[in-house]
Amino acid sequence: MAETILLTTHETKRSYGLWRGALALLLLGLPFLGRQRITITDERLIIEAGFLTKRRDDIEVFRIRDVVSTQSLWQRLLGIGDIVVKAVEGRGPEEVQLLKGVPDPVGVSEAIRRAWNQSRPRGPATAVD
Repeated sequence: MAETILLTTHETKRSYGLWRGALALLLLGLPFLGRQRITITDERLIIEAGFLTKRRDDIEVFRIRDVVSTQSLWQRLLGIGDIVVKAVEGRGPEEVQLLKGVPDPVGVSEAIRRAWNQSRPRGPATAVD
């Protein structure tokens, strides 16, 4: 069965802050070079980032344990925010993924929560080893 795409964000604006953002904009538009794209499917969260060097990180939705979104005053004015995704990999330590400058961070975190709710097992609780 193929994955269903629930949400794809467009390339995001980075949240650099007022002075660092203005300086970077003057230096050849650098805030727009390190963009990231977030795709949420019914099975995983895909994060693609980079300009010259591309990086792709896949997080299985059922491994996500917590999603936190934050917005500073400056980010609220721009319509962006940061999202922290906490996930576990087996019995290993918790993995934390920071998504910076995400448009509509509350909507994106709600889409991740809905995907997690659809993927969680139903019925009696069982131990996962």
